[in-house]
Amino acid sequence: MKEVKFAIIDIETTGGGIKGNKITEICVLVVQNGEVINEYTSLVNPGTEIPLYIETLTNINDKMLVDAPKFSEIASKIQEITRDCIFVAHNVNFDYNIIKAEFESLNLSFQRKRLCTVRLAKKLIPGLFSYSLGNLCTSINIPHDNKHRAYGDCEATVTLFKRFIDLDPDYEVFKDFLNQKTAASYLPPNFRKSDFEKLPSTTGVYFFKDKDGIPLYIGKAKNIKSRIKSHFQEKSNRKYSLMQATYSIDYELTGSELLALLRESSLILKYFPKFNKAQKKVSRPYTLTSYHNQKGIEQFVIHKNKVSPVSWMKFYTREEAIKFLEFLCQEFRLCPKYCGLQAGVAECSHYKINDCSGMCRGEIEVTEYNQRVSRAIDYIHEYENSCLLVEKGRTKTEKSFIYLKKGRYAGYGFIENSEELSEPSQFDNYLIPQENSNYADRILNSYLKNKKYIKKIALEPQEEAAELQKEEWFG
Repeated sequence: MKEVKFAIIDIETTGGGIKGNKITEICVLVVQNGEVINEYTSLVNPGTEIPLYIETLTNINDKMLVDAPKFSEIASKIQEITRDCIFVAHNVNFDYNIIKAEFESLNLSFQRKRLCTVRLAKKLIPGLFSYSLGNLCTSINIPHDNKHRAYGDCEATVTLFKRFIDLDPDYEVFKDFLNQKTAASYLPPNFRKSDFEKLPSTTGVYFFKDKDGIPLYIGKAKNIKSRIKSHFQEKSNRKYSLMQATYSIDYELTGSELLALLRESSLILKYFPKFNKAQKKVSRPYTLTSYHNQKGIEQFVIHKNKVSPVSWMKFYTREEAIKFLEFLCQEFRLCPKYCGLQAGVAECSHYKINDCSGMCRGEIEVTEYNQRVSRAIDYIHEYENSCLLVEKGRTKTEKSFIYLKKGRYAGYGFIENSEELSEPSQFDNYLIPQENSNYADRILNSYLKNKKYIKKIALEPQEEAAELQKEEWFG
């Protein structure tokens, strides 16, 4: 690789992220066979004000940039000097993506092979406390003058790069990094490729953790490895900051997508990770209730704030409530007018439900109609019964279960397929109790209403002493 040219680059910018970040200074030092053969340094007018904290860090101020060229004026020079070069930088994805974005803003393409000196340092000089450019140079006695200016940082990176060549004279480590065609080329600077390769391609929750093992972000995925790879490739400022802070990734297999959703919700509430957007505050739910109107008809109604003597069911959006009421109307041949789906009409004319019971036209007796409503309420009670939801396990030899106690999330567990779940003692020993929350309620309500087939084992009301009495498939 002695004939290969490496364009070692450093930039100063208007901020710490990637999106919307503009270059204020750039330095390119081209190295071939261990020697600098070409160089270019320039201030750059970003077309925007420099934040005070950046000015304090770099000593680059707005006045210095008034007469500096804009990036559009130096783009051709950057293209020319880096052509046929491998793009090298300390934490390369930061510099590369910002320069690439500057070219894209001019409708120009910029594609170069990349090499990261942070990752080279971790491989060739393992065990250091910190791999920031300043601390790394201090640790191995490399001069680093004029810090946080493009030429000073770039010059130090060149010296560091030469040290790597001395440590890897046959370029074996260099070639290994350059030939990576997987997500490893997008890995966070503090994250090891071997750890990524160990990630499973199955369903569960995952944790991005800081250097102290504290969760920074918690997510869920059908394919953990694939989802984490997609995080590495996202280029938002928030994701960039997360990647810089990540030192390890942990995971918890669930087998079941439903259980992954529930575990993600519970774990976010437990740890409140810095990079998880706060779980949206669940507003007061919509309540489905019923009453006898002046005609003696049992009438369903949805309300949000009123106190009612009976509450059949809760919904977290009006759309969910409407959808469920439409299902009840069709399944039990009820009248949309008396289900809160139409108001101010003498007879039903619902856009979706054409098979009205005829109650609004006096075609059936009130007693018969109320019996239909009663059957609908019995059906609703099925959601409130204690039961086990049986789901996929983490392996082919096990199944998972989710325990609903009086319709509320109470825990989960895993059990071998050979276990019949014929009495409470058989799942109680495997039960991992959990606290219910509004988020868990919402997840389960949505699942029970929208899932076409649910494997559900119903329990008698006295859970602690009950025997499992039936296994059914509910459509």
